[in-house]
Amino acid sequence: MESAVSDMLEYSFRIIGPSPVSMPMSRLASYMAELARLMGSSDSVHFDRIEDKSVSIVALASQEDIALISPRVRGASRGDLSADGASAFRKLNELLSDDGWHAEMRLPRSGEVIAFPGKARTSVALRSMSQTTSIQGRLIRLEGAGEMVKVGLEIDGQLTARISLDAHNAQKLATHFHKFVRLTGEGRWKRDSSGRWSLESLTASSFELLNDEDLRDVLLRLGETIPPGSGKDIVAAVSELRRA
Repeated sequence: MESAVSDMLEYSFRIIGPSPVSMPMSRLASYMAELARLMGSSDSVHFDRIEDKSVSIVALASQEDIALISPRVRGASRGDLSADGASAFRKLNELLSDDGWHAEMRLPRSGEVIAFPGKARTSVALRSMSQTTSIQGRLIRLEGAGEMVKVGLEIDGQLTARISLDAHNAQKLATHFHKFVRLTGEGRWKRDSSGRWSLESLTASSFELLNDEDLRDVLLRLGETIPPGSGKDIVAAVSELRRA
């Protein structure tokens, strides 16, 4: 048994604020339950001890499970709502926020410290939403052999590949390769801990070809359609509309 324990590494979840004698046992049990959910590998993770000064819940995990547990904890801490353990990470921060504390966990081997800000993290709730969204750019990639095809657009010199389109429309879209297009459909948006929204994915249901004509040519053609001497009248009409 001693040999088996010596082969295990420690995860120490340090709650900064209380002491072992000031924390009720029932509250400590709530933290331990959520910590077990966060770490996963329930058959391989074992409680070891509570340390003094601050309340440090020390858990032991086998060396083989480190490769599963550490990425799980790290991914949950980055605000990815789909990550394994994300709900447990959020619940731990809610507990800390209610108690006015914060915490940290040091990952074995790497020594990386994962912060649990408590109130600072939960003051802006992490959430996601879906709504009709349009995105436009130059078509530079189409790939996939299933019912849904991945679409890549070049936007401001960067590849955006978070778009999917049904195969039927993708066949039509392919005829406009390297052209500027606009795709519209259901966009999934997420908000990070600082309140910024970003587009996570777009399931497009339609597209349209955009006019990529040079702006100078457009202005020259527009100038040809305006009768000589009517420029002042147009400016006056626009000014009148602004005052309305």
